Amino acid sequence: MAKTNWQYGEIVTEEDFNQLGQEVNEATAGLAVLEEQLGEAEQSSKAYTDQQIQLVTATGIPKLVTYSYALMADQQGQTDFEIPLETFVKETDTVTVARNSTVLSTERYSVVDPKIVRLAEGVNIGTEIFVQVWKNVPIGPDGAISASVLANDTVTESKMADEMKKDVPGGVAGYDSFAMHLADFTQQIPYAVTAGSANAYTASTTPPLPALVAGVAITVKFHAENTGVATLNWNGKGAKAIKKANGSDVSSGNLKLNGVYTLRYDGTNFILQGEGGIENDATAVAADILTSKTAYVGDGVKITGTMPNTPSQTATLQITGSAKPTKVVPAGYTPGGTVTAELAAALANRILAGNTIGGVAGTAVDGAEMKKFAIGSARSSTSQKSFPTSRGGTSNQYYINISGLSFVPSIVIASLSYTYGSSYQGTVFRRGYSSGYDGQYGGDTELGGAILNLASSIGTSFDFPISPSDNNISWIAIS
Repeated sequence: MAKTNWQYGEIVTEEDFNQLGQEVNEATAGLAVLEEQLGEAEQSSKAYTDQQIQLVTATGIPKLVTYSYALMADQQGQTDFEIPLETFVKETDTVTVARNSTVLSTERYSVVDPKIVRLAEGVNIGTEIFVQVWKNVPIGPDGAISASVLANDTVTESKMADEMKKDVPGGVAGYDSFAMHLADFTQQIPYAVTAGSANAYTASTTPPLPALVAGVAITVKFHAENTGVATLNWNGKGAKAIKKANGSDVSSGNLKLNGVYTLRYDGTNFILQGEGGIENDATAVAADILTSKTAYVGDGVKITGTMPNTPSQTATLQITGSAKPTKVVPAGYTPGGTVTAELAAALANRILAGNTIGGVAGTAVDGAEMKKFAIGSARSSTSQKSFPTSRGGTSNQYYINISGLSFVPSIVIASLSYTYGSSYQGTVFRRGYSSGYDGQYGGDTELGGAILNLASSIGTSFDFPISPSDNNISWIAIS
């Protein structure tokens, strides 16, 4: 440092001059730095002053200013979000909050010290919370916007709206579209808990329903279960019937206690969307439902069926005598089948000839004993053979051969038709009680009998006496 206590007559050396020059140079440099600092301070002061001037009107009244922040939840169930504004003052600043572009009512959030927005309900990770801080809001002593301030035209309603709109995505147009959406009850579904009494419900929403028009919908949580036909009166717009999707009235128990249902007004009634209630008058039980299958019955109770699943029921029932054949069908479900009843073929001789019963054609001849019969024809012989007579001895007669019978006949009738003078001649033979042959003549008709008492003496193939010779003979044999 240069010498400062000089005495009269002292000699100034070169070193003293050098030291003095150095200090002058240092002072000059320091002055330049000071001038620069003064300039920066002047600019900062001017900027602050300009800013403060912008915040007040010409008469010195503070202007409305907003600060907007988009905050993202980074924790599941997060409720607290810090306001990034350093100059935030909880006591004087106003805060509005939106969640994913949905403005929240003041009941759904609060501002706590030092500058925390606390939601009433936690949100999921990634949920966007839009916070807007309002400074210098013209609030009167009663907590409302000051009419006197607005009258001074310092902060007009339009200016406040413009301030709000500029921070909404899409600007003024986006805000207007958002406002229209909020006011359109047909494009969004408000929520309410019912009041009133069971079957005569009321609901109130905020903002209130402007008009009950076709298409509007409401989601309600019922405070009481219905016991029959029900109505809903929304914001005092009149009680309207609650109907099912098919247009019928709701039944008792369709609207459950604490059940949440969406109703849409069709211009006349409120229509349940997706039905909602479950009918409780189903009567099916497990035994009525196929085994391993499930169903919901009653009040939505799930049951598993127990009805047996039986195979196809196909059978042939054959009647062979007096007994009645039966087919036992097991209980349960069956895919179907065919049960066929038929007569045994051996019963043909029990059915009158010319009739078919149970698939069997009858062979019995009409009569008390339902006899068998056979019909045929043969040419009578040209030579004679000896046949026994009932008086003993034999008699030579022409004959026909009858064969191929399935039974031993007890009566054989043979006849022919030919002209003998002016009359017919016929011959009848039948089984009698003796072992011979009888011939009896009366007029132009010859009657006779093969008195062959034992069936074994005839059999199913035999010669039968007849006259005259060499004629076509028709015969019938009866058991």
